[in-house]
Parts: sequence; structure tokens; C-alpha cells
Amino acid sequence: MTQQHNTARQLIGEAWIRKILLVNAVASGGTGLLLLLFPGFVGELTGLDNQAALMGVGAYLLLVVALLLITASRKVVSPKAVLTLSVIDFLWVAKSIVLLGASGPYLTAIGVTAVIFVALVVGVFAVFEAVYYKHNRYIASFNR
Repeated sequence: MTQQHNTARQLIGEAWIRKILLVNAVASGGTGLLLLLFPGFVGELTGLDNQAALMGVGAYLLLVVALLLITASRKVVSPKAVLTLSVIDFLWVAKSIVLLGASGPYLTAIGVTAVIFVALVVGVFAVFEAVYYKHNRYIASFNR
């Protein structure tokens, strides 16, 4: 048996993290396409009127989707890759808090609700990803 097969059998929660990553990819992809294709509509709805910035965030989310799909589709879901995704998601939550603080007076009620909801969902993804890494971090260090 190869080391890769041994590692795959030793990983804890690999099946559920694949599902989490795929759900994250679908949610992020939908949000990214919405921002990229309809920035004017999103801007009017939320109070965020910088269409170029909204489109930039949409493009960024599509890159994150690519990372999520690549990670989820590997034979072995790398704990280090999942840690990277967790950090990206925690940073999204932090940036959402900054956005609420900086743009709060300009956001509509829908905008505030949307930012909080998305941050909560992304935060849940980040926690699941961090837990996967925590349970498999020692395997990750042996898998160089």
C-alpha cells in the first residue's frame, strides 16, 4: 500500500470536508456571479455603489471557487490546503466587520443584513475547515 493510500485512510472527516468545500464553492460561486454580472442591482439593493469594487469581489470569489474545487477534487484532501481556505474565509469575516464599520451609514437595511448573513455563513465554513485541519495537522506535517 502506498503512503498516499495510508494517509487517505488516516484523515479524519475527509468525506464531510469535501461536502463542506463543495457547498462553499456553490455559495461563493453564486455570490461571485451575482456581483460580477449584476453589480448595479447589488449596489442599489445594498447601498454599495462602487460597481467596479463589486465586480472585483465577484472575480475574487470565482478564484476562491477554483481553489475550493481543486482542493475538494484531489484524491487526498490536503489539510494544509484546507487551512489556507480557512484563513481566506476568516479574513472574509474580518473584512465584513470592517465593511460594516466603514460603510454602515451608507448601507441599506438589506445591505447590512446581507453582509452579516454572508459573514456568518462564511464563518461557519471557516470553522469547519479549521476543525478539519486541527484533526489532521500532524498527518499534514508528515505528508511533505
